[in-house]
Amino acid sequence: MRLSLIIIFLFSSNLFAHQPKLINYSPSLDNPHQVIDPEISKAYYGKLSGEPHYYIINSEEDFLFYTGILSPKVDDDYLSLSLAVYSINEKNNKILKFFADGQNFEWEAWYEPYARDWYWKGPEIGAEVNEYTGFKRSFNLSKGSYLIQIFNKNNLGHYSLAVGEAEFFGSNAWEQILTWTPILLYIGPYMDIVHWQKFDIRAYIPHIALVVLVFLIYFIIKKLFFRKQKMFV
Repeated sequence: MRLSLIIIFLFSSNLFAHQPKLINYSPSLDNPHQVIDPEISKAYYGKLSGEPHYYIINSEEDFLFYTGILSPKVDDDYLSLSLAVYSINEKNNKILKFFADGQNFEWEAWYEPYARDWYWKGPEIGAEVNEYTGFKRSFNLSKGSYLIQIFNKNNLGHYSLAVGEAEFFGSNAWEQILTWTPILLYIGPYMDIVHWQKFDIRAYIPHIALVVLVFLIYFIIKKLFFRKQKMFV
């Protein structure tokens, strides 16, 4: 089984450039989603259903911070989304640190070559733009607790929240397997159907490869088993 996952990982290693995370609930102000390792690039896929969504970073040391907002491009009308970042003081009070106004922002169509999907690219909170990627760079932020808020006028619609800039998928083969297995076998197909409202056979290549590999292993074991049976007859 481990061998099959490694083969799938190597076969599909160019599908994503960041770690996608599905948010299947509404992270609220009282129950925000915890962002672990905020410097590592992640994309949180969620859906506003009438209330803003909140993500929290708790860091005991200074760290590099970046965040930006995207929305799936399913037609020529983009969904306006805004970002606000608050620092949380010792009295648990919110202090606005950064604001990215999506309503007065000129959203651009952007093609993501790894997942082969189109997005609407919205506002970002970061340093100067990286000429190679076209996105802003991360900048140093003091240790503490920070709350990221996603919202729009009606608090409705799908989004992809990017947090962090450094790409990392594990320091060894086992960590890479643990990272890529849910991405390839569940998250990829889920995003195609739910967020982009399409069926793309390429999202199911890992499933097909796994079925074929299991069948081959079964066929080889069956051949060897029957050969041993014939030898002892």
